[in-house]
Amino acid sequence: MTSDEFKHSLKTHQEKGFFRNLKIFRGIERESLRVTQEGKISQDNHPKNLGSPLTSKDITTDFAEALVELVTPTFESPKDLFEHLSLLHKFLYSQMGKEILWNFSMPCAFQSEQEIKIAEYGQSNSGMLKHIYRKGLRLRYGSIMQCVSGIHYNFSISKESWNLLCDNPDQEFINNKYLGTIRNIKRNFWFLLERLGASPITHESYLLNRKHSLVKHGDNDLFLPNATSLRMSDVGYQSSVQNALKINYNNLDEFIDAVIKGIKTSVKNFEDIGLHDKQGIPQQISTGILQIENELYDTVRPKRSGPSGSRPATLLKNQGIEYLELRGIDINPFIPEGIDENKIKLLDIFIMHSLISKSPQVSDKEIEEIRANQKMMVENGRSKDINLEQNGVSVPITELKKTFHEELFQVATAMDEYCPGYSNALSVEMSLDLLPSEKIMNEMESQNLSFQEYGLIQSKKIAMKESSSSDDDFLKFIHNAKKSMEDLNNLNENAGIDINKYVELYNSKI
Repeated sequence: MTSDEFKHSLKTHQEKGFFRNLKIFRGIERESLRVTQEGKISQDNHPKNLGSPLTSKDITTDFAEALVELVTPTFESPKDLFEHLSLLHKFLYSQMGKEILWNFSMPCAFQSEQEIKIAEYGQSNSGMLKHIYRKGLRLRYGSIMQCVSGIHYNFSISKESWNLLCDNPDQEFINNKYLGTIRNIKRNFWFLLERLGASPITHESYLLNRKHSLVKHGDNDLFLPNATSLRMSDVGYQSSVQNALKINYNNLDEFIDAVIKGIKTSVKNFEDIGLHDKQGIPQQISTGILQIENELYDTVRPKRSGPSGSRPATLLKNQGIEYLELRGIDINPFIPEGIDENKIKLLDIFIMHSLISKSPQVSDKEIEEIRANQKMMVENGRSKDINLEQNGVSVPITELKKTFHEELFQVATAMDEYCPGYSNALSVEMSLDLLPSEKIMNEMESQNLSFQEYGLIQSKKIAMKESSSSDDDFLKFIHNAKKSMEDLNNLNENAGIDINKYVELYNSKI
């Protein structure tokens, strides 16, 4: 898309009153490892006073019992979203005793995989299914890789907002607009990797028994000299076998078909693992490229909410796209919540730029180009001299940034009509002296600290800031936690069906 085309699109949206009458819904899922005061992964179960991880609206677990996930509702205001996340974060700290959160995307040091306890969700069939899925992840990729933490940003706009772009927009129109937004997000994801990347280094135990191209930093760490986000690199939360799916987001039916193909296409390595262990206990949901839809690792995914037990692919097929899940965001270790209000606004601006810009369909060649650009940025993004590929042409990053930054400022100014403060937030973000990845490396090296030492010191600083709130602030979270335990006890799903039959029934729904 040329600069003139972008200006025309922006002007058209402004003339239609799109920004002035815009309504955005946004929510956050934030992951973090619980660790001891010594910086070791917690061996304690998920605290019961946080509620049931299966039924809680606020705090659940991800792969590991020690990997907590904070989940916010959706908010129309960036300020309200951040304030809710901040209060939820303080509530979590109030219930953790002496434990703290490891406030980094790359995990703490490990002695072995056996330190990591897979998350438990009770004895209901839906809870057991979640546990089996995680057993499969452990066997496929190892437990340590699954302990990487990040932030997922959920974004949608209202039906009324779509009405400003099309008379009586149907779901197909909305699907196509969201898919176009996804394609542009992926095209320009290099920008977020540079601005928000905060994982340039890791403890060597993270790559225990895994091949890699990282280099030594000190005695116990591995890094790349100009890396921004190892979390999003080949050694991060990735699966090379999924590349065979060639998902392009050109068409919703094609996307769904590709995901279903991934679930139904058996892989020899996963067949060798087997669906059951030697005792006959389930240890994978399937032997497919994907056990379930959520195993698709990508920077952004189309989503549709639905009742517990629903297949995401079926929901998308029957009801269409409801929102986008932007997943490739590192935890900022200098912010207690991992993200602040300005960065929320930065994400809004970035996504809105992707939504209003022309978005041609993606070819197989461009898929490879996008992957190459991501690899270049995560491995070398702090260098000022790199080039990225654009339509088969190698372009200096300085040129790309100049044009893209100008366009983002134009979007931010337009979004001030929707909610004042966007252009100011962008100015603040773009004027930072150091990017998070740069600040991490500078502080580590100036203080002569290892990643484990630095990570523990920084995480303890955050913990001290979060220890001052009273229970009166947390009444709604305390209520929700108690209710989630009641909901867990009242579960009576598929009574009389054993877990093997339940897994079979679940697989038959796709």
